[in-house]
Amino acid sequence: MSDILEYGVATVTANVTVTTTTEEVAVSSPVVRMPRASHTIVVSGWCQLTTGAATTTVTPRIRRGTTTSGTAVGDAVAENVKAAAGSNEPFFLMVSESRADVDSVQYSFTIEQTSATGNGTILQAGIEVMVLDA
Repeated sequence: MSDILEYGVATVTANVTVTTTTEEVAVSSPVVRMPRASHTIVVSGWCQLTTGAATTTVTPRIRRGTTTSGTAVGDAVAENVKAAAGSNEPFFLMVSESRADVDSVQYSFTIEQTSATGNGTILQAGIEVMVLDA
């Protein structure tokens, strides 16, 4: 079993607008220290999204850093909306990766709508980063 050596968590409750089909950052983690040369990192993200008009799918992603241009970690799989566009829906993603020779890590949870003709709204979001001794 791996030990958690470092842990970072962040939540937001201020609304974030998802402009039609533009990928938006829902929440970014704090900077988390890497106490050794290499580790396994586990990142979990969650948000509650009011989907925009005509949205058919939503793609959650975990990215390195605090912007949508950061390196994507894991797969980005579009999820069909579960109710009519304009409803509130939860989106989750958990990923892991090995990192070496960096002093710290930081990640963001992002959301992108497909086919949206109206803006969506992220109502709340959270992210956690665990640095494991693995």
